[in-house]
Amino acid sequence: VKGVFLVTMVRPEAQNAMTLEMLTTLAHIFRNAQSNPQMRAIILTGAGKSAFTSGVDLTSARAVFENDEENYDVDTVYQMDKCAFPIIGGVNGWAVNAGFEIALACDLLVASPAAVFMDTHCQFGLVPAWGLSQRLPRLIGANRANEVSLIGTPVKAYVDLFDIL
Repeated sequence: VKGVFLVTMVRPEAQNAMTLEMLTTLAHIFRNAQSNPQMRAIILTGAGKSAFTSGVDLTSARAVFENDEENYDVDTVYQMDKCAFPIIGGVNGWAVNAGFEIALACDLLVASPAAVFMDTHCQFGLVPAWGLSQRLPRLIGANRANEVSLIGTPVKAYVDLFDIL
């Protein structure tokens, strides 16, 4: 479709775990796309069927976290928030921690029935840095967000009919 750009995170062998290079590239894509007058939307997805992204690659975590100090040019979520056009997240599997935060930063999520969102920051003594603690309660309520973040309860994309009756 003209004006719609597809961005795919490609590391399926690692559940699309994000390295510093991947995060920097994503930030640059979102920032640079705004100068394209024909751009109408970006679709963000992950390669393969098992993961949108499993979050930050733990082998790259030190480099990622050291560069996470208010350098907005390479801050993926900051650049997503600044986009003047919609970012559509195509979630086709797991979205964990930073992956969950990136999914929440999308303007619209389209998820397969296999999509699962999970926050395990608390289990590792980490604090979400990209707005998960603010965005998630707005979407699912404070009590459910506490359960998801403090206990690590997964959120499945499908809604069971009996849950809404």
